[in-house]
Amino acid sequence: MSFTFLFYKHIMFRKSCGNCHFCNTKRPSDITIADFWGWEKTDPNFNADNKGCSLVLVNTEKGRKLFEAVKDRMNTIPANLDDCLQPNMMHPSEIHPKREQFEKDYVKKGFGYVYFKYGEEGWRYKVKRKSGRIKNIIRKILLGK
Repeated sequence: MSFTFLFYKHIMFRKSCGNCHFCNTKRPSDITIADFWGWEKTDPNFNADNKGCSLVLVNTEKGRKLFEAVKDRMNTIPANLDDCLQPNMMHPSEIHPKREQFEKDYVKKGFGYVYFKYGEEGWRYKVKRKSGRIKNIIRKILLGK
């Protein structure tokens, strides 16, 4: 759970993600395959099983021929490009301001440490640990030890 949280927080992205030159629709590949964000704008019933669907962008004539050769074996719907552009197809990712420190902490202290320091479990862990200490103090006071 916290790995996903750390990923979406952008704290563990590679530095190069902040200046990626592939974050646009002018792609050097024949075909681009990605998660289809915005499918509901195109057809709200397409992903009825809620398992997700893929986006296929045809970037070249060769890509168009390849896609045409296989599209009958897939469930497809045409879509407007504006309805399926996700942030990383428009601009590079923002890098978390604590990304450098995260990397140093990871190298020095490992994943368990950064999991609790930077992840969503961190505050729960800290509260639980402190509440455990408080309970022990109260128990000692009440028992007279």
